Amino acid sequence: MITQIYRAVFPLEFRQKMYDIFLGRVVFFFRHVGVIGRSKSAFFFGFLMPKTEVNKAYSFMGKHGLTSYPNDYMLEYRQIEINVEHDASQNLPFVNHNGKRLYFPEFYSDDKVKRDYRALVIEQDSRSPHRYVRSYDELTGKILLDVGAAEGIFSLDTIELTKGVILFECLEHWQKPLKATFSNWSDKVTLVKKYVGNKSVGDFVTIDEFLTEKINFDLFIKMDIEGAERIALEGAGRTLREGKNIQLAICTYHRIGDPEYIENLLARHGYSTEFSQGLMYWNKRLSKGIIRARK
Repeated sequence: MITQIYRAVFPLEFRQKMYDIFLGRVVFFFRHVGVIGRSKSAFFFGFLMPKTEVNKAYSFMGKHGLTSYPNDYMLEYRQIEINVEHDASQNLPFVNHNGKRLYFPEFYSDDKVKRDYRALVIEQDSRSPHRYVRSYDELTGKILLDVGAAEGIFSLDTIELTKGVILFECLEHWQKPLKATFSNWSDKVTLVKKYVGNKSVGDFVTIDEFLTEKINFDLFIKMDIEGAERIALEGAGRTLREGKNIQLAICTYHRIGDPEYIENLLARHGYSTEFSQGLMYWNKRLSKGIIRARK
């Protein structure tokens, strides 16, 4: 109830600033205090423990702090310089990402943009457990369904390779930045202000219904929707069964049991699967980050 009142009374911009300045650190510590203790134990007494992937990840966090990416490669990004620029005509901040402008919401501070952009490039490093593909070349000639587009960095990285891009993003604060980021490719990019689920009603649409009377071959479906991946896959049953030359990259770390559940679901539809390398730390646990599939 208190949380609902807080969200109703204070605008998103104010809540974001308060979280960045103070609440985030305090809340984070109390939510993760048990994991912090386990990580410290793994670091100091790791020589007594089996050299498993899990123990190595906890030991890394015991030395370097809790992170979604408990692997040495992420340390390379801690000191990179990030230059935030401002587009006066759009009233939006942006960073120059591989020669292209990647825009962020207008209420983001420069520090917030820097933190989020650093996290994004760590996330899509080729060594990352959150890496969607082995190689971006896999998207050559494909129609990309970017489900949970957010800022759209994955679509931007592959925009020159894909045949077309459909951005599914319902959150209001991403609409303007996405339009700005993909303004040079408006002929091949469609922005759908909908959540993807298992029913087409209100703000929700299913992949099957969206693709009705559209092509269902040469598709690349990426899903990063904060734990709603199972529901979205339920609404894509016909596409998964009948589609040709389809690849998927699905987040599996949001919910307990998702790696096994989604792997089994895709196998039943005849897809070969593999998980990205390494482990992610999320919601006080370690998990496989991405399942990649193709048929």
